[in-house]
Amino acid sequence: MAANTQLTRSALLAALGYIAIMAVGMATSGRLFGIHYGDPQMVRVLVFFEIALCAFAILVARRMFGRWHCGFHPIDWRGLVWLVPNFVLLAALFAALLRTGAVQPGGIALLVIVTTILVGFSEELMFRGIVLRAALRELGMGRAILISSAMFSLLHSVNVLAFVPLDGMVQQMALTFVFGLAMACYALRANSLIPVIAFHALWDMVQFLGGLWGADFGRLILIAIVVNALVAAALWALVLRQRPAQPAA
Repeated sequence: MAANTQLTRSALLAALGYIAIMAVGMATSGRLFGIHYGDPQMVRVLVFFEIALCAFAILVARRMFGRWHCGFHPIDWRGLVWLVPNFVLLAALFAALLRTGAVQPGGIALLVIVTTILVGFSEELMFRGIVLRAALRELGMGRAILISSAMFSLLHSVNVLAFVPLDGMVQQMALTFVFGLAMACYALRANSLIPVIAFHALWDMVQFLGGLWGADFGRLILIAIVVNALVAAALWALVLRQRPAQPAA
């Protein structure tokens, strides 16, 4: 990188620190307690690491960007139109969850809800806030989106420590790279992290609760992934690619 990319380098080091903390969490859940990735019981361990990750991300954001100038801007409500298809599919997923008839509120369900909210906040703040906004200032929009998505994908490599097979881990990294591209596009168009934090938290929440209560989502998850990728690609082609990157204030 050129000499004028100090902020980006600092953001990437922070992201690597975040990934290292998550690696310890996954190793603790998998190797110490024998809980496989995807088992809702893993939130009994990961909730503590997510609290630490939220604190870490907040400290980094405040140190690097001062008064939250890393994505917490006033929402451009017109930009939320691009997220409507995804929230419609989320509603369909939650409807399928409720139709199982096995919904039983309890301690583990509450832990799933709390943990996934923390995941949505900390991951979006780190990867679509700190990394994306730092790279946006110094490298331009296209490279900023790619770098933030690559780091988000790398985060999911540590799931192998919780017994995810190598081929499954590679598949997760590919899917989360696409997810990261989409979330970056939505965050930039909406001018705020708030909508993507909400979507990310709800996306993880419905899947973990589905695993807890034995929901059959059929092809809804696959449809949601495809729709997410197509809408983000259209957003990039029609809107974001046509305008210069606007550095954070």
